[in-house]
Amino acid sequence: MSSHESWDKMLLTSRINYKVKVYAICVLMFFFVLFCWAYIMNESLEYKDSIIQTFSSNQEIMVSEVAKSVRGKMQAFAAINGYSPKQSQAQVVEEIIKNAETSGSRYWFFYSSSEVIYEKDDATTQSLKGKNLTEMIQSWRLQGGTGVEAFEDLILKESNGSLVFSKSNRSGTEIISLRSFTIDNVRYILGMSTQATYLMSVSRADEHVQYLYLFSGAISLVILILTLLLCLNIYKHQMVLNRTNKSLTDKNNQIQELTRKLAQKTEAASNASIYDGLTKLYNRKFFDTLASRIKDEVFLPVSIVALDINGLSKINAASGIEAGDEILEKTSEILQRVCIDTDVMSRTSGSEFTILMTTTDESSAYGTAENIKRQFASLNHADVTLSMGVAQMQENEQSIFSAVERARKNLTLDKMTDKNSNTYSFISLLMETLFAYSRETVSHCNRLKKRAVKLGKVLELSHSELSKLSIAAQLHDVGKIGIPDNVLNKKDILSKYERELIRRHPELGYQIVKLIPALDEVAVDILQHHENYDGSGYPAGIKGEEITLNARIIAVVDSFDTMINISVYASTKTVEEAVRELSNCSSRQFDPHIVNTFIKEVQKQNSTRSETAK
Repeated sequence: MSSHESWDKMLLTSRINYKVKVYAICVLMFFFVLFCWAYIMNESLEYKDSIIQTFSSNQEIMVSEVAKSVRGKMQAFAAINGYSPKQSQAQVVEEIIKNAETSGSRYWFFYSSSEVIYEKDDATTQSLKGKNLTEMIQSWRLQGGTGVEAFEDLILKESNGSLVFSKSNRSGTEIISLRSFTIDNVRYILGMSTQATYLMSVSRADEHVQYLYLFSGAISLVILILTLLLCLNIYKHQMVLNRTNKSLTDKNNQIQELTRKLAQKTEAASNASIYDGLTKLYNRKFFDTLASRIKDEVFLPVSIVALDINGLSKINAASGIEAGDEILEKTSEILQRVCIDTDVMSRTSGSEFTILMTTTDESSAYGTAENIKRQFASLNHADVTLSMGVAQMQENEQSIFSAVERARKNLTLDKMTDKNSNTYSFISLLMETLFAYSRETVSHCNRLKKRAVKLGKVLELSHSELSKLSIAAQLHDVGKIGIPDNVLNKKDILSKYERELIRRHPELGYQIVKLIPALDEVAVDILQHHENYDGSGYPAGIKGEEITLNARIIAVVDSFDTMINISVYASTKTVEEAVRELSNCSSRQFDPHIVNTFIKEVQKQNSTRSETAK
């Protein structure tokens, strides 16, 4: 079997599996909805039955009470000479039955074993005059009544109770409650009939059931819509899978075709002056045009490397533009030597270079950027350095330019840590201002920066995160600029008000740093560096991983450096004492993982120094 036939067979199997899934989901949802409706309808019937049963019980109690009165009255009349049964019956009807509770949908009936004594009202009674029970029951059967057999059975057994039946196919269902008793060997039956529709209306049962049906219908519609969406999602994934599989099959042909087209476009671009005249790399216009077209999945993942030469303007001013141009040309040579053929290298501004790397993730792009940086350092130009920023295009991004912006933001952060960069002036100015308030604080910040970056490397932070950590560590106490120096350098015990002033420095630092472009995330690290892992810190009292990773790193290193160096706030501790203090405060004040990692590094350094001393 050829590879093409095998591929066709695999695609056919995939399509069959997809159809089986869709069919199975539809069948399951159909039976699920069907089951739910059957259950709801059954529950509705049981609900109505329970209402009828409850009402029947109450109605039986009422009938029993009235029957007791009727029986007592008739026995009283029977004891009086001159009263015939007919007169007793008529008297009971007038005095008790007609005065008993009734309405348009509820009525009383009173039968003897041989005739209808009273039914509903005088008109109805008159129409039934002369009929006995057997004749009435037969009449109901002929008129299509339902449940007549149950009524007859209840009468014959001389039982008391309730039942549901209708007298004809045109009359509504009635709830009958009756009670029989015997006086002078004559059997009497007293009962009450209530229209079921009346009961359902009063109890609002039909309304409740209707609401239940409406709700169930809405739920069923939602389930059907969700099923449709699920099937559409499966269909969509199948289509994506088909396209992906096909793209994998045709990848070599696509690459060859893209290479051919790229060669044609390269030639056309060359004729249109798309190159930078000095470095022979692509210019900014071509880079932006090409970047806007990077949308095909075959190029993914795509990463951006932004590079900038620090100190180039000083070289131009001191040694002439030719010297600066030479550095630019050598940088271009390094890029062409390190990058591969599919990387698009361009000079996007005076000293800035941007590399677009297709089928390259962020980690690989960092590796390439580090290699470029190492080779640039070998040029032996002490006055110039190279900063870098890297970013990868995310799956949900429609344009590569979002990644370009992130790479340039990371580049700005890296430049802020380089003293040769003009951007470093932001940091320098803040540190000089802080120096005027407290020399000790500036020394502490510089030491903290080195320790924090070293710990960040052990924790395997990315280059951009290390840049943020370096800046945050150096500027973590910059908020002390806003605190009076007599409080900041006070050696005596601080008052409550003075302690509150000191505790405000994270918020002041946050307000200062967030005004600097690209340092919004660093400002948050500064704001949170006095938050404790258990939530007992300040200013917000957040805890755990709600605190940024950089702030948690700074908190550990800050405390350690303060303990082992001379401070106006506390006596100096040995390294061993400081390590014990960190360990004791682990999980309360500090992140336990960061504390453990930092302690290991401190112990490793002490061990190395001890061996060196020997």
